[in-house]
Amino acid sequence: MCPIECVRAACPDPTWLEKHESFILTITASASALVGVLLAYCIKSRCTKIKCCGVELDRDPVNFNLNENVNIAT
Repeated sequence: MCPIECVRAACPDPTWLEKHESFILTITASASALVGVLLAYCIKSRCTKIKCCGVELDRDPVNFNLNENVNIAT
C-alpha cells in the first residue's frame, strides 16, 4: 500500500472554479475598474449628450461657478 494513494483519495481534484479563482477575480476587478472609469468620465464631463457602446445619456451638467455665492466666514 502506497501512502501517496491514501492521501490522494482524501483530497479529490479541485473543481474548475477552484483552479481558476484568481483569473475570475482579476477579470471581475478589471471590469469593475473599467465601469468606474466610465462613470467618473460621465460625472466630470461637461457634455450634454454622451453616446458609448449603444448607451445614450442626455443630461444637464451642473454649472460650477466659483465666483458666485462664496461665503467666507471670518
